[in-house]
Amino acid sequence: MSTLRILHGRRHAVQSRCIGSIIMFLFCALMPQLSLGAEPNVEIKLRPHCESVNCPDYVQYDNETFTTYGLNVGDTVDVDVVLQNPSKHPLQSVQSWLEYDPKIIEGTDVRISDHFPLVAPGENTFSEDAGLVKLGASNVEGGMVDSEIVFARVTFRVLKESTSVADITFHEFSLLGQEGKTKALVIEEGRTVNVLKTRPRVLRLYFGDNPPPTITPVPPLTIPPANIPPPTFPPTTTTPPTFPPTAVPPVVSDPTFASLQPQGLRVMTKGEEVYLIWEALTDQRIVGYNIYYGTVTGKYIQRRTVSTATTGVTIRNLPAGSRYFFAVTGFNAMGQDSEFSYEVAVTVGDPTSSTAPFTLSQGSGDGSSTPLDGSIIGSGHVPAGTGLPLTAFIVVSFVALVASVGSHCIRKRISHPV
Repeated sequence: MSTLRILHGRRHAVQSRCIGSIIMFLFCALMPQLSLGAEPNVEIKLRPHCESVNCPDYVQYDNETFTTYGLNVGDTVDVDVVLQNPSKHPLQSVQSWLEYDPKIIEGTDVRISDHFPLVAPGENTFSEDAGLVKLGASNVEGGMVDSEIVFARVTFRVLKESTSVADITFHEFSLLGQEGKTKALVIEEGRTVNVLKTRPRVLRLYFGDNPPPTITPVPPLTIPPANIPPPTFPPTTTTPPTFPPTAVPPVVSDPTFASLQPQGLRVMTKGEEVYLIWEALTDQRIVGYNIYYGTVTGKYIQRRTVSTATTGVTIRNLPAGSRYFFAVTGFNAMGQDSEFSYEVAVTVGDPTSSTAPFTLSQGSGDGSSTPLDGSIIGSGHVPAGTGLPLTAFIVVSFVALVASVGSHCIRKRISHPV
């Protein structure tokens, strides 16, 4: 900045052109960052399996529940997992775990649509002991944009009739965005965004031969009024009430938070597991970290979230031999992400592709993400980072340009003194 002030003080035509060039460079570099967010209006539901065009829904019990027709022992419950996508978002990845009572029904078949051929490891099956159907897969052709998408078909068989409530529900649905096990993701500005924001309805299993019950409000019977002429009154002048304008609260954001960037991201692999560690962000606004990853650099279709209590994670069940790319962000209480860390990459199962060695210690063993408490051997930045964040790119380019301009202008000053 001192170099810019010296150039500005000399009031020379060459300096003016130099400053103009710098401003134009920054403008052109920052303009591509403007974009529009995806409108989160996708809904997911369970529907009777259907292979025609206009498929009926189950009977609506109330505003939050569908119900089946009367079931008996040995009957089949054949359901489709359907996504309603009125804005035709390009759905890149869908995860939809279902929960049921394995004492009442048993899973017999599960099939994910061919439109989502990249099935997540272990997410095309039943977990009978836990009473779960695990479904998760991605589209590899830029996302599905149909207004209605059949994601999967699941078949159950009735084991016994229940006198209590027996439901099939979407497991761990969360309104917080990408948490839980039920979500529909699109890629926006190199990161994944969940466009599934409406809580899906429960499917209640109804047993017996009678029609299923419903408590959906029925419009009351209206009786036409008698043909009696209404009384007439003289018109009155009424001044409409006035109200002060309502203040719309602004969208809360923290521009300084977005400039934070996790440092020191490293990655190791062994078997079908990948281990990552990074340096903790000391800013008091940090409430957790998001770990984004995928098989294409800069395009992350999967995510893990950990609290600030850990700066490491284990990602299991990745296909051996596949190359994965990883980046980390911190996030605050408003769910706002910081800037991405440097991207690192590793080939699953190939220790020679690891960015740097570090020591692992005992983790939580939850089967999905394990915090690491091991210390780092060595120091410095990750040597195998494959991407330079945009902010870093602009700063480096800006410094190089200013240095070049300053050198040029000083030579002009020496050659042609004022």
